[in-house]
Amino acid sequence: MTETVAAAVAGSGRAADRSGPLVGSERRGGTASVRPVPVTSTEFLGLTDRPDGRSDMLLTPANTGGGASLFGGAGLAAGVVLAEQRTQRPAVWMTTQFVSLTRRGETISFGCAQPAVGRTMTQVHIDGEVDGRIVIAGLGACGERPEHHRTDQIRPPAAPGPEESEPVVRDPDDPSELHHLVETRVARGMFGFTETGAASGDERSWIWCRMPSVSLDGAVLALIADYMPSVLGNAVDSRVWCSSIDNTIRFADPVDDPDGWVLLENSAEFVGNGFGIGRCRMWSESGRLLATASQSMSVRLPPPDA
Repeated sequence: MTETVAAAVAGSGRAADRSGPLVGSERRGGTASVRPVPVTSTEFLGLTDRPDGRSDMLLTPANTGGGASLFGGAGLAAGVVLAEQRTQRPAVWMTTQFVSLTRRGETISFGCAQPAVGRTMTQVHIDGEVDGRIVIAGLGACGERPEHHRTDQIRPPAAPGPEESEPVVRDPDDPSELHHLVETRVARGMFGFTETGAASGDERSWIWCRMPSVSLDGAVLALIADYMPSVLGNAVDSRVWCSSIDNTIRFADPVDDPDGWVLLENSAEFVGNGFGIGRCRMWSESGRLLATASQSMSVRLPPPDA
């Protein structure tokens, strides 16, 4: 994890303000264990500012996924971080299109333009390139407005808590890889990337996620939202691999617990013709709707030796 941590800079505007690092302890089986000190999403992603106004992100095991290419959620998260830092406003929504594959060891150079700056809202355009080649493109908006109305009909699902849900176990060959840094538990259905759990017989799954070493904020929500495609395997009752084509997140209430779990209420809207469409609602442990996310993706069988 240390290879992704850059010099400390301001984190995402949605994170709770902290005067210092958090260090806690937990007792398991009578033995006290020290929890890792959470870092900001900026530090975790490894984003560093350049003199020309752009920001660089080295691709490491902690921000890449299958095939050692950029993990789509990490790309979306980088867009959220940059938008919030440049505008000094919280993100309202962000969408990204993945234009070209990348490889671990490459560095993505990000730019963030502000084509429209208003009294309460700023529109942003994100571009990411490797050696002059566009690899990711994004659009979004940041802003804050007074609240005049609020819906109260939407409720979180009656899911078992994370401690009562089945942990997703990953191959421990490289503990620095992203999937070992995101703790995932199945509350309903099957986690289609590993076949953890049992297929629910419909298009829905509920997945708890958290990153114990990173403070939960809007960027971390964007990253873990990319575990939603696991619902496609649940829908077809088979292990599947997915590659994001686009990825969108829309923020609702701000994070209320920077150390908490997030429940992904997932739905597979369509699987066929080699593609899939999915969406999710993201809930805090206290039952607050934090965000909604959606994406389209390519769908394929895992290789025989995977």
